[in-house]
Amino acid sequence: MAVGRPGLFTLTPDEERIGDNPRHENDQPSTSSGETYGEQAPLHQYKERRDTSAPVEESSTDFEGRRMGGFRNTVRQLFLRGNTVEGAGKNHKYSTAEKARLKQMQSIDYLAPSSRVYRQWLSAQPWQRYWDRWIMMAAIGIAVGITGFLLHLLIHILAVIKIASTRWLLTHTHVILSWIFNLSYSLGLVYCSTWLVVNIAPEAAGAGVAEVSAYLNGCNIPKILNIKTLGVKFLSAATAVASGLPVGPEGPMVHMGAIIASGMSQGHSTTLGCDSGLFRRFQNPKDKRDFVTVGAAVGIAAAFSAPIGGMLYVFEEVASFWQQALSWQIFFANMIAVLTVDTLRSAESALQEGTFGLFDRESSTVFFEVYTQLNNHVMAMVPAALCGLLCGLLAVAFTIMNLKVIRFRGSVINPDRRLRMAEPCILIMLFVTMGMILPLFFPCTPTQCVVLQGETTPICPDGQPEYVHRVVEETLELFTCSRTSHTSQVHGGGGPGDADGPGGKGNITIPSSYNELATLMSVTGEDAIRHLFSRGTHREFGYAALVVMLVWYFLGAAWTAGSAIASGVFVPMLLIGACVGRLIGLIMVDMAARNGAGSEGAPPGVFLPPHPMSFIDPGAFALIGAGAFMGGVTRMTIALAVILMEVSNDVRILLPLMVAIMVAKWVADLGSHPLYHGLLEVKCIPFLPKAPVSSASLDLIEVRYVMHWPVTSLREHMRLGDVREVLRRTKYQGFPVVRDTNRGPVFVGLLVRDHLLKLLLEAVRRGTCQHLEVSFSDLNHQFMESVESERESEQQMALLDGRPLPGDNFRDDPSLWDETLDLTPYINMSAFKVTETFSLERSYILFCNMGLRHLVVVDEHNCVKGIVTRKDLLGYRLDEAVARARTGSLAGGGHVPGSNGTAYAPA
Repeated sequence: MAVGRPGLFTLTPDEERIGDNPRHENDQPSTSSGETYGEQAPLHQYKERRDTSAPVEESSTDFEGRRMGGFRNTVRQLFLRGNTVEGAGKNHKYSTAEKARLKQMQSIDYLAPSSRVYRQWLSAQPWQRYWDRWIMMAAIGIAVGITGFLLHLLIHILAVIKIASTRWLLTHTHVILSWIFNLSYSLGLVYCSTWLVVNIAPEAAGAGVAEVSAYLNGCNIPKILNIKTLGVKFLSAATAVASGLPVGPEGPMVHMGAIIASGMSQGHSTTLGCDSGLFRRFQNPKDKRDFVTVGAAVGIAAAFSAPIGGMLYVFEEVASFWQQALSWQIFFANMIAVLTVDTLRSAESALQEGTFGLFDRESSTVFFEVYTQLNNHVMAMVPAALCGLLCGLLAVAFTIMNLKVIRFRGSVINPDRRLRMAEPCILIMLFVTMGMILPLFFPCTPTQCVVLQGETTPICPDGQPEYVHRVVEETLELFTCSRTSHTSQVHGGGGPGDADGPGGKGNITIPSSYNELATLMSVTGEDAIRHLFSRGTHREFGYAALVVMLVWYFLGAAWTAGSAIASGVFVPMLLIGACVGRLIGLIMVDMAARNGAGSEGAPPGVFLPPHPMSFIDPGAFALIGAGAFMGGVTRMTIALAVILMEVSNDVRILLPLMVAIMVAKWVADLGSHPLYHGLLEVKCIPFLPKAPVSSASLDLIEVRYVMHWPVTSLREHMRLGDVREVLRRTKYQGFPVVRDTNRGPVFVGLLVRDHLLKLLLEAVRRGTCQHLEVSFSDLNHQFMESVESERESEQQMALLDGRPLPGDNFRDDPSLWDETLDLTPYINMSAFKVTETFSLERSYILFCNMGLRHLVVVDEHNCVKGIVTRKDLLGYRLDEAVARARTGSLAGGGHVPGSNGTAYAPA
């Protein structure tokens, strides 16, 4: 091992390189042009990288495509197989350009470095005090609950203005005038939504679920937990959803919940430059990440009124670290959030009609409540499995199309700010225009009889013929049918109590005809789902309306997701799956009608409760299809089943729903990765799944086949000039620290680059290294005001570049660089290490479960041999490690002991 100046080992262990890659035999040397040092510079670059760089797909036509270039080639790549069509059992293959972007991403530790200064800080914090944590959980639940209520209220107000005005213009004027108003109003909302995202907070684009998952996994993504991102997320999501685009607010609620929990628990805002001085003991990486996990769960709970589902959602989909105590805390916070939302809904209803505190109907805790319970039957498993199969295939198509569009958007649209703003505006123009044109091709459909949700017996107007073919809901869209249709009144005696008493409906006015497609397309996505979930309305929507709605919403949602607006895909996924399920249910009704089956007095093919075959209801299969499609896209199972039970209040349908979800997951696993994991791969964020994927057992592979070597080590006491030289010559983010013994230099701990830069700057500020003391709080950039953080980053860069330090008059004393810097108070003495023969699979489990940033590899004498980081454990690197193990070659070009008779030496 080559030795440089005293105290410094040249090219020994270290890691988290920003611009360096573990050196493999076939790797090209990395260029140093444009590379930056330190923590801040790469973070500031990430936003620009995400907006302007284009991930390139690896395929057999990559070289030809790059040679052709231009827009034509970019469009052509949309139809290539590429590396988007990959089953869940295969690791993603990154192109050269994508690997370069991966190197720029940094990670964060789950646990704070256990150094002497950290232990001093920890000893000053209250121990075994829990009441403040529970108060914080309640405060987060209340804050996120209020945010969710205000978001839905704003969406409702904006959407009602649009829908009510369009209906009035359709009834009293001409369809052209209603189209002009609808287009202008919707376009204005979308323009506001995209302008906020593009010009104020680009980090607010999309749902934010993937980014929050990556942060909780240990990836350092800048500004995703910024208060400015929260404000833009709220306004952009409200205007985008109310405009009528095929998007939903539930995904953004996960992101907003995470931001609120992060800000409240830390007690300060770097953006606003304020610090409350409260909750100091929560200002550490572990507690911050735990509170972000709580916020994400509360976001789902408030969005869907699903407290149990919200907890299971973060457990299954978002969180990477879980403790039993955290489950109780999330359960409590979710309870408070749902209670807050429902209380506010009840208060809103009480202002108009009703009783404050009553959680029923409009203020119900059940989001898509189903009032009619149907019988379950073993025969329902067959169509449920078929529904899962079809939804799984559609989920693969949806995921691949969305990822293709995101790649296209990254290379063609994102580099130009005007195009980024124009894309959502063009999409809403198409969606509004087609939403007005397509229903014109559908005739006015006779209503015949109406069924009240919760009742099984239809109500028919006087004079209705004995033969009834169609039973519909009480709320329908007339569209242009209002000009020729006549209305009739029926006595709504269903419901609890007498018709004119409490719970009764009194007289109900229904039109004699309606427009099937307009009933689905001219309302919000959530109302369309309620129509599709309705029970007893077997033929309310025909094949044509369902197919058109399915195709149009599928294409619109797949393209819109990920554009420059804050939006989620939960509602579109539920709606698409509901259309598929309703189609299957309608086919079953027609099959029964063709065989002459059905309940007496009911339309042909319709079985009314308590008939054993009453499960043949398109509304029931719409719920099954919604869960199946969402399960196929996200690969959620347990959480999804529970969420749908909570939002529908239909426990009897649980078993066929579980069958459909599992079948959809199995089918989708064959064709693509989960959507959110695919988004992280496209954005080149090094996310580590909970279980590694490999073609061979990683328990048979030793960790040295994946470790990075050689690396750079430090000593406990070093010349200040040597410290600056290390930081200047390398871009590593972690440095093992060694101590000389009679057996050679042995590993004692780890130091991260951030702390070294802070120590270097403080020494220069004070003009000496003697008695240098920097507290744990001062070592963490996240606790500084944003202006001060940027100023300090510029000073650190100037120190490394040898330029005059901006902002302050520092004394230039050449003798300072010969002083000795004591690093021992700042060394992480609890850094994890494994021997070079340690199992790769167990190393992966240790790395992920402990939320590590660096894993040092040592030999039997505790001498550093290499280091493992997040990027070394990505799927494609594991595949490379398996290949190297089969040939006996190491990452740096060495050989395994005994292989080819050459001993393994890292330097």
